[in-house]
Amino acid sequence: MLLLRKFVFYLFVLIYLVFCPILILYALGYTYKPSSEKGIVKSGLIYLSTVPQGASVYLEGRRFIWRTPTVLSDLIPGNYQVKLVKKKYMPWVNTLPVEAGQATVLERILLLPESWERNTLLEGKFEDLIPISGGRFFLLERDSENHTAGEFSVYDPKEDKAFALLPNDSPYRDLEVSSYFVVEKSPNLLLALDSENGKKFLWISLKPKESLVKEATALFAGEPKKISWDPQDKKYLFALRNGLLDRIDLVADTAVSGFLSGILGYGFFDRKIYLLKNDFTLERMDLDGKSEKVLFQDAVLGASLFDKSRFYRIKVFPEDIFSENIILFLGDNGELLANRLPYRFVEKGVLDVEFDPKLKRVLFWTEHALGLIDFSKERAGAEGVFEAAPKLVWVARNRGKIQQAFWVYEGSHILFLDEGRVFLVELETHGKPKLHEILSVKEDSSVFYSDESGTLFYIEKETGNAASIQLLPKLEILSLPFPERKAEERKFKIEEV
Repeated sequence: MLLLRKFVFYLFVLIYLVFCPILILYALGYTYKPSSEKGIVKSGLIYLSTVPQGASVYLEGRRFIWRTPTVLSDLIPGNYQVKLVKKKYMPWVNTLPVEAGQATVLERILLLPESWERNTLLEGKFEDLIPISGGRFFLLERDSENHTAGEFSVYDPKEDKAFALLPNDSPYRDLEVSSYFVVEKSPNLLLALDSENGKKFLWISLKPKESLVKEATALFAGEPKKISWDPQDKKYLFALRNGLLDRIDLVADTAVSGFLSGILGYGFFDRKIYLLKNDFTLERMDLDGKSEKVLFQDAVLGASLFDKSRFYRIKVFPEDIFSENIILFLGDNGELLANRLPYRFVEKGVLDVEFDPKLKRVLFWTEHALGLIDFSKERAGAEGVFEAAPKLVWVARNRGKIQQAFWVYEGSHILFLDEGRVFLVELETHGKPKLHEILSVKEDSSVFYSDESGTLFYIEKETGNAASIQLLPKLEILSLPFPERKAEERKFKIEEV
């Protein structure tokens, strides 16, 4: 009996000495690799989350027990083929790297349906859809020979209703629309109309069920080159003509001609004017023209920077996101500059930019390419001697004619319109971004995308009807506790398509 007790005792000691270190190493993220010289290697993991949820996971061809969102843990470092499968959706396949002690995180995987369910909003032949950028509404123009104001309707996606831009008794309905002006995050627009007596300007505030219309023709000293306003301010318009900036008071029905002079560029942010003058001085002013701060004053550097265009649109991104404001300058020949080295990012051709505040990146596009500038990290140069520039990546090149681009699903995807075809670029991947063609739209028409609702609005190519598809399913995104391992947020590498 004593011998048996000793045997059991020593057996437990042996088990403890063998398995306890293994359990400790396993808890610390190590695993056994038979082919390894040392036998024990530090493991890594893969975190996967999809919309919609509940996709089956295949790792190297073998089905994983859990569905997305899920964690594939205790993986030996290397490359793994991962396949996600869900009924009525196209399979998602990617080769993902696993590094020792790291988490490969893909938390914004968008599963695309095998066929898109299209929703007809309004029947009838529409010629174009006009986005009110960042606003609740968009405009629809009926297909007709005369581009009169009476052919425009306002669509309210929230209420799923449309109403005439101008009332039936409006004297402006039969006037031709020569141009219109909109501002990002503003529900207002300015229409320029052609009449027998010359240009007429209508200031329109879009409201549910109707629009508030006010003629502002008498407030314009002439036909301006640029018209803009601060989306947070409901009082002033600013019109640029011949280097002069006129200020129009919509409340008092007054105007100050030549309010500011010597203008090379301007933009608005947080009820302030950012003004670039002909002497290359950059100032921040309040809307009454009072100077608050000179941000840049270097004639030599300014002359070398701002020598390609005659006018610059200025876009400011807030300092509560960055250590200090990021300021972009978009020239009228498409050059893109910023107040970060190397200052000049693109020489020409940039049509517009979109900012992603979550990941601190700027999306820009030319007719033939999509690009990203990453301002998310302070990057030190070689041994800290030189300041390194924000990273610029061309996501797609050699396109036909890009007209619009939008951030989708919190910056994990890009939607763009190219020669009447809508494409979706999946960025949250490894290697080259995945490019998916979504649908075709009416030739020369625009699209409108709302990331808040995940809906794409467009004009159907075949019928001319106003329609929509649900790009992001209307599902409540559940969160899975993130694995307690050292992880790099959204760790993926973007290469050119």
